Amino acid sequence: MKSIITLFAFLLMVHFTAYAVEPARTSLSDTLRIEEIVITATKTKRALKDVPARVAVINSKTIELSPAMQIDDILRFVPGVNVNRSSGIYAQRPMVTLRGLSGDEQSRTLVLLNGIPINTSDEGGVNWNRINTNDIERIEVFKGPGSSLYGNNALGGVINLISRKPDKPQELFAALSYGTFNTVRQDLNIRIKTEKGYYGSISQYFVKSDGYNNVPKANRTPYDKARFLEEIGVSARAGNDINPWFNWELQYDIFRDKRGEGYQIHTPEGCYRNFNTNLFRGTIKGGNKKTQYDVSLYYQLEHYYDINEKLQGGNYTRYDVNAFRSDKGAIASASHQLFKNNTLTAGAEWKEGGIDGGDYYQTAPYDTIQNAGKISTISGYFQDEYALFNNKISLVAGLRFDHVAFSDGEFYSTDPWNTTPALNDNTWNELSPRLGARFNFIEQVSAYLSYSHGFRASILDDLTRSGWMWVGPKYANPNLGPESLNNFEIGADLFPIEKLKISATVWYSLGKDFLYYVSTGDSLFGRSIYIRENVTNLTSRGAEFSLEYQLNPNLNFMASYTYTKSVIGAFDQRPDLVNKQLKYAPVNTASASVFWQNKIVNTSISALYKDKQFTDDLNSISIDPYFTLDLQLSRPINEHFIISLDVQDLLNNQHLEPGNYLSPGRLFNVRLALKL
Repeated sequence: MKSIITLFAFLLMVHFTAYAVEPARTSLSDTLRIEEIVITATKTKRALKDVPARVAVINSKTIELSPAMQIDDILRFVPGVNVNRSSGIYAQRPMVTLRGLSGDEQSRTLVLLNGIPINTSDEGGVNWNRINTNDIERIEVFKGPGSSLYGNNALGGVINLISRKPDKPQELFAALSYGTFNTVRQDLNIRIKTEKGYYGSISQYFVKSDGYNNVPKANRTPYDKARFLEEIGVSARAGNDINPWFNWELQYDIFRDKRGEGYQIHTPEGCYRNFNTNLFRGTIKGGNKKTQYDVSLYYQLEHYYDINEKLQGGNYTRYDVNAFRSDKGAIASASHQLFKNNTLTAGAEWKEGGIDGGDYYQTAPYDTIQNAGKISTISGYFQDEYALFNNKISLVAGLRFDHVAFSDGEFYSTDPWNTTPALNDNTWNELSPRLGARFNFIEQVSAYLSYSHGFRASILDDLTRSGWMWVGPKYANPNLGPESLNNFEIGADLFPIEKLKISATVWYSLGKDFLYYVSTGDSLFGRSIYIRENVTNLTSRGAEFSLEYQLNPNLNFMASYTYTKSVIGAFDQRPDLVNKQLKYAPVNTASASVFWQNKIVNTSISALYKDKQFTDDLNSISIDPYFTLDLQLSRPINEHFIISLDVQDLLNNQHLEPGNYLSPGRLFNVRLALKL
């Protein structure tokens, strides 16, 4: 309660002092724009008020003023978004999910980088650690199933990260920062653009930190240690946009890291992981007011390396994981305005994901476990947008067909996995329709309703790999079909006074054939062996509310509340799980943020409340609710230099998060930046 009183006292102080302070040179006036243009929801440029869906937009100014060390830190404050980053910047594989569809299943939320998917086909994850916050111009979050346009993984929605594009002849950003746990960070961004339309950019950063011990003191052993971190990322882009019918852009990203697991017995650096990634993208696009097209090719390779050692019952074991996860594809789309009020969009997509990896035991028994396989998708989609009564009604109808094929499955084990299911080829087909309508009869009210269907094909890990998971030993199952979701939604945006926007959304979803681990009846080393099956149905319902108020051009206030409850339905194999909630999916989440630019010191403060989260299927174990407060203070030193102080978890509310790991607690970070 004391924390909440402190927050509201601060907000009142900001409200009454803002008008007495000279406005800053850079205005926040673009943070709240009723006519905000988005592209992710329809693949055409549309104002938010014309899109029959719930879309959140995070613009460049909000990103710049957020006290965030990673891009997903900013997403925590978007209603309907659940971020699980249990160890702060030291987290191995953060999860960002939408609409309560389990906080430990990243593969149910599709993530795009400049329009191309970056979820891996092997385990469905996204390496959020490799996204450079300083390189992102805006983020569009399309909530609810987006499979009618994007197919697989878009079960809960789509998050599109859009990079900064040079718009000046020369731009330079360089920064050095130092923070808690001896954390050092260096950034360098160079952007250029010529009069002939050629542009290029190089974005580079380096982070190194001693880390912290995230095991609660009561549970620590002599082998628990601080989780260290060392990572470097480089992103290079070049393109030309002078010809409206032929814009091209090339992108190449490199990411290298070493992330300590916080456990050491004999190996020199203890257990650690590498997520070394290379990404290539090539895009051509163009058009005029009536016709546009977009074609992209991409290739992503993640080399995952993991050292594991443990001591159980006096027995020491070590095994190393070495895996290559590849994803490649081509995406093409085109839209044409047939009439003033009618636009048709069509497209096709091909993508293929592969895994070639293994677990290599360094201690007796010297077992070798290898798996490989491919999953490919061929898709086509069509969308019709129609406006009636001078854009008072906007209609959208879309349909996508996906043909998914699993092939080339291989599994090998010396011992003890000598009897496993045959990895036969398999195929699945899925139709994903979407219908929506937006109504703008009254200037102060914009409402919509929609129906959409989403699906997710199985990840390669469940199709090809027999091995150990969090449930224990598990078999591969190449016969897994896709899980699907039918979503019904209604929402409204209210503008009661100038510069005030209130949004509300209610949804109800029915899931079918959801993937779940069930016991096979076999055992290994005295533990039951599990297998993934399409065995259960799901019911998800929720509501989200948000408020944005621009008190003056340099002072913005935002607040949100989300209610989500996703429960397991019919489950013949596990009737004890019926009506149980999905794991790591809090029922209640609330946030509030203030962004204030002024003559003395630019200030942003963000508060987040997260309800308790169940950590087991039976809902018998949970982690407590928590409240955090983040702060950023920044001030220009002269025309080019800026000094800032970022404080995460200002009140030091250290808490347990998924995995029963402690959060880092209060983190300070001081940065000196140069802008030219």
